[in-house]
Amino acid sequence: MKIVNNQHRSLQMITIIMYLPFISKMFGVLLTFYLFQSHQVNGFQSPKVAPFTSLVKPVIGGKTSFTCQSLTGSTPLQINWLKDDKQIEDLPAIKVLTNGEVSTLIIDTIQSTHSGNYTCRITNRYGHDSQSTQLLVEGPPNWINKPSSMKFKLSQSVIMRCAASGYPEPKTQWKRLQGSSWIELNSFNDRIKIEDNRLKISKVNRNDSGIFGCSISNGLEPNLWTEFNLTIEVPAEFKEKNVAVSAKKGNLLELTCSADGDQPVTIKWFKDSTPIDKVDPSRYSITDAPNKEGTKSIMTVSSADVKDDGLYHCFAENSFGKDERKIRVTIIEPPPAPTNFAVQQVWSRTVSVSWSRPPESKTSILSYLIRYWKVSSTGVNDRLNEVNISSSLTLYFIKDLEPGSSYESTIIAINEVGLGVPSAKISFSTGEEEPTGAPVDLVVVSRGPTTARLAWRSPPKNTWNGKLIGFYVGYRLFDDYKTPHSFRTVYVGESNSSHHEFFLTSLLKGTKYSIIVKSYNSAGTGPESQEVTVETLAGDVPSSPRLFVSTATIDSITLGYSLPSNAANKQIQNLDLHFKEGDDSSWREMDFFVDSKEIGEYTLSALNPDTVYTVYLTASNENGVSDPSPIIKTRTSRSQRDNFANFGSIFDPAGNGQFGDYRDFVSILSIIIAVAIIIIVIVFAFVYVRKAQLEAETKPNFEFALASQTGTLALNKSIPNFGTERRFHDSDNTKPLMHGTMTLDHGNQYPVSYSNLPTESRHSKLVDPSHIYDFPR
Repeated sequence: MKIVNNQHRSLQMITIIMYLPFISKMFGVLLTFYLFQSHQVNGFQSPKVAPFTSLVKPVIGGKTSFTCQSLTGSTPLQINWLKDDKQIEDLPAIKVLTNGEVSTLIIDTIQSTHSGNYTCRITNRYGHDSQSTQLLVEGPPNWINKPSSMKFKLSQSVIMRCAASGYPEPKTQWKRLQGSSWIELNSFNDRIKIEDNRLKISKVNRNDSGIFGCSISNGLEPNLWTEFNLTIEVPAEFKEKNVAVSAKKGNLLELTCSADGDQPVTIKWFKDSTPIDKVDPSRYSITDAPNKEGTKSIMTVSSADVKDDGLYHCFAENSFGKDERKIRVTIIEPPPAPTNFAVQQVWSRTVSVSWSRPPESKTSILSYLIRYWKVSSTGVNDRLNEVNISSSLTLYFIKDLEPGSSYESTIIAINEVGLGVPSAKISFSTGEEEPTGAPVDLVVVSRGPTTARLAWRSPPKNTWNGKLIGFYVGYRLFDDYKTPHSFRTVYVGESNSSHHEFFLTSLLKGTKYSIIVKSYNSAGTGPESQEVTVETLAGDVPSSPRLFVSTATIDSITLGYSLPSNAANKQIQNLDLHFKEGDDSSWREMDFFVDSKEIGEYTLSALNPDTVYTVYLTASNENGVSDPSPIIKTRTSRSQRDNFANFGSIFDPAGNGQFGDYRDFVSILSIIIAVAIIIIVIVFAFVYVRKAQLEAETKPNFEFALASQTGTLALNKSIPNFGTERRFHDSDNTKPLMHGTMTLDHGNQYPVSYSNLPTESRHSKLVDPSHIYDFPR
């Protein structure tokens, strides 16, 4: 009955909060303090694993064991063993015996492969703890991968593995026999690399043939050594198998056949299946020029004639193979370009094009070649596509295009000589379709009792089927499967970023939610992302600390800080000082514990002189991380006589280079800002309550809540209203989050500066690892 009465009182508080934001904030603090005291009385405890030890130098073939138990912790307890951060399965000679709250790992016969870090992890519903110890078993190396002699074709990629197990960890050396000496190999260019006991050679050539060796040692005898041959076979081969050559009558006709391969490479010429030397020896001149790559043969005719029309063959041969090259020779001009190439109609994946036949040429048109390619937004052309069609057609449907994409195309006439001149280029854009891909890498982190931060990446671009306008963020109570998701709209506009974030606010404290995201374009909505759950915090995070520069020297900066007095701040566990030097792209972090004082100092030392440093401070408790303090930029001194170049400080010219009334100025400025904020909040509260009273007569409570909070984008961009006119309808877009009245907790709205900060928890990794301060938008 007491729980029912508490729930009834909570509903009354929610109604009051909608009209009196200040009363809501006060009751929230009192409720958090009450819940915290209740949790302490119940006495639930997370586990604490007792340390355990191992043998320093165990004997191979011997036996050892580890025993793990929890010093404290509420039952039931779950005990797991890991080796090198991987779950221990039923490995040979290893077994785990668990009896209640005690677990023992036993190794019956110790081998060198048992070396590693062993971890015992104990978990209950209130937390987890773990302890690790290292087992080192000395032994000589044993083969894992032993290379042998290999043969490869020219231009193939070679990967040779040479690896062994043992402790200490074995070291591998690759060597090559040059003359009578072994030369050690190292990664010295982009083509030859040594990585993870592997020798990689990309696009092997003749010079890579030879004898290689692999040596493995770890200081314990016997060492390992092996030799093997690497043979590169280069058969006779033509890079181009078929080609068409045309020449005007009376011009020089020169035909070239270049065959790659190991010498000797011989090349023979044929015309229409007859050897050249039997056709007309006085007309044709053949020159062979052997080189390092193979043999280049050139056949020339000083003055081309109609009788030189025909099909020419080059036959190349060596010890490893033979190849053939065909050359079609036509003594004519290529055909002119087709005319009137134009687009008739465009759909989302198909376009119809038409053209007129080119003027009559000396030979008939055999076919047409339509070339088309996708043009990206940056003006870079995509892969070239070609379609060969009959010469009788003057209309064609190009299919299998991508929706919502821009294309360019030309058409070329083909005769016996080959390709003619391309026609004028045309451009067209296909229509859009609904996205077929779902957003990926959705991560949701609770950022307070009523707020959650979402981060995700756009669907693969080839599934957009047009231009993404934005995303719908759907949320509902986790156990309320019958109620569809309510949606917030995230408009991306002209942003080209594939990473997105959004703050979902006005949630219920200590409540579990189901979160999804789906994208949309002008044609409709795409599929949902994978569902992710998040539970809002049951308590409040600390308030934002204050930070200021106390002093700065050539190589140090002393920072002062103060912590506001409230219930959440009394439970602060540690402070995190974030700083970076100059234009560095990454932030560094220093953790230090709070010593029960609301005012303190911290000194950054070993800094560079005359350098700008950017700093801010956050506080953490068991519920999460606070909003950051204001960002401060300061500079270390240039010399002992010139130590006043610090950003944001107040210099007293009469103080001989010392700081003046900086702290007094900060105090006065803080009071002025606080008074201004109070006046603004009172005015907005009056207008807000008045507006709510006028709209309450015509709107249900949940619609009033949605109209009062359209959501806050991660970068403080406005979100289009749910009533925006579209040419499709999303029925999920009008569903409320829950039954009854929704709460507008203005006390938990994030300030502008916080939306530009990294918002994940101290031990979590969100989609975009870069600090958002480095990319302000």
